[in-house]
Amino acid sequence: MKTIFAGNTLPWGRTAIGLLAGMAMLAGASLGRAEEVTKTYPVNGHVKVRVETDDGAVRVSTGDIKQVEIRVVYSGYTLDKNLRVNTQQSGDTVEVTAKTVGIGSFHWGVNHTTLRVEVHMPKDADLYAHTGDGSVEADSLNGNVDVSTGDGQITVQGAKGSIRFHTGDGHIEARGLDGSVDASSGDGHINLEGRFDSLKIHTGDGSVSARATSGSKMGAPWSIYTGDGSIDLVIPGDLQANIDASTHDGHISLGLPVTVEGSFSSSKITGRLNGGGQTLTIRTGDGSIHLNKG
Repeated sequence: MKTIFAGNTLPWGRTAIGLLAGMAMLAGASLGRAEEVTKTYPVNGHVKVRVETDDGAVRVSTGDIKQVEIRVVYSGYTLDKNLRVNTQQSGDTVEVTAKTVGIGSFHWGVNHTTLRVEVHMPKDADLYAHTGDGSVEADSLNGNVDVSTGDGQITVQGAKGSIRFHTGDGHIEARGLDGSVDASSGDGHINLEGRFDSLKIHTGDGSVSARATSGSKMGAPWSIYTGDGSIDLVIPGDLQANIDASTHDGHISLGLPVTVEGSFSSSKITGRLNGGGQTLTIRTGDGSIHLNKG
């Protein structure tokens, strides 16, 4: 009689394990393969573009073109099953929506999905872009801009018009702005530079750095708030404003002459700059305030 030990089955076991590993690798490779939806719309005049996605990044670039080019890149989703992509045009208004349905399929213990909406459009255009979870990047826009994300960073290089940025949780970095700006973050630092007609900055937790370039004016009150963080503000030397600055826990430093009114201390200052004008309110719950001339 021949006794068969469990060890005699090891060669088969190794083969099975190897097959399983190979299948897992193939599944992973399949998941990693990106697919895309593309669409191009011809436009004339001042264009309006609207981008919406619930779970993905948004990238917007511009050029001297007369069309809007849309590219939705995804992996780990099945189009028209757990991913819905819709594009449409009405005159010079173009819309793209990419919405997920449920979650991606389970593959060998890995659930990996990616989604990105890319738009290439004319420079002279208005942009509305929203993502529930993902970063937003845009550059060189000559029009009104409204960008928001529930969770992600916003990065903009060049925008002119009425400008609004909002993120529930993330940083905001924007340069080359021109116009009225409203930027807010639930949790993250904000860094802005540009020529401002009006300026409103608010973050629940994070530092604020803003540089108002030559030609900035206060057609309306400006306000800068942070719940926890320092504030560094650079303004033109000829800006006329009533200054109202205070910090709960920190100090204030001034790099330009302010005519102080009423009581003042190292943590609270009210006064007039260049004879006064609209009110510039600066507040931080915990941090220092630095106001300097550009």
